[in-house]
Amino acid sequence: MTISMKEQEQMPGEMTFPEAKLKALEEKISHPRWVVPVLPEQELEALLIAATDLAAKGEDVNNPACQRFYSDALTVSFTKILTDDAVSSWKNNIQQCVRSNCEKLVKLCAIKLDDPRFLHLLSMAFNPNNKFHTFNASRTSEGLSVTANPTPAGQGSTQEAEVFAKS
Repeated sequence: MTISMKEQEQMPGEMTFPEAKLKALEEKISHPRWVVPVLPEQELEALLIAATDLAAKGEDVNNPACQRFYSDALTVSFTKILTDDAVSSWKNNIQQCVRSNCEKLVKLCAIKLDDPRFLHLLSMAFNPNNKFHTFNASRTSEGLSVTANPTPAGQGSTQEAEVFAKS
């Protein structure tokens, strides 16, 4: 295994931003037949995790690659995976990976709320009328099991399980 000069100069414990993954993502999303790599450990997830770690420490502001990710690739990636007609052709595991990446995006947005770029991303992620949410609206939410039978609520009373979001 070889270590680049840049990695050798890095201080122990110092966070880096995966520039090679950013370059790969930018290439994949810029083609007419684009691909957003949403699977675990692929570019989008890795970049979201790295950006969130840097943002939590306030180190993202001075990182040009991270800022480039925020300004371009992040917005383009989520615009494609949330609003394109292709959503309906993706298999269930891809839909789950998109949802997982949206969760990571929300975490990053919570840290970066003072930056207007993230408010736009947050509104896109929570828009119930985007293609992703419209296509997945009929799916049962993970962890939600609604039964017709009342459940005990303590002190001998019974109460229906509360459902706050249901299609």
